[in-house]
Amino acid sequence: MSARAPRRAAKLSRRRFVALAGASLAALSAGVPVGSAAAAAAATDPAPKTGVTRSKKPAAAHAPATLTAHQKEFERQKAGTLGALKTIRAYPLPPGGDLPVVFRPLRTPKKER
Repeated sequence: MSARAPRRAAKLSRRRFVALAGASLAALSAGVPVGSAAAAAAATDPAPKTGVTRSKKPAAAHAPATLTAHQKEFERQKAGTLGALKTIRAYPLPPGGDLPVVFRPLRTPKKER
């Protein structure tokens, strides 16, 4: 039996990549583990209602629970990104300036015969 030839992965379009990255970021910021089928099902399916009502204890809305190392790193990076955005947005720009980059296509070198 001969070995199968390795197949190239299908090209991922830029639009699809951006959509996947955005969905992943939204899931991470919502606190849903990426790839968790149970979490996705729980988010879409409402909990079954029973006749028993439980008294809910008032939960501290802003009290952070014990954070994992991933969550701590995410929060650290999020704070750094927000700080950088604040600095960039606070930088004054004159109205209607020149573009910082001008696209000039490179000429391809001619082949010698």
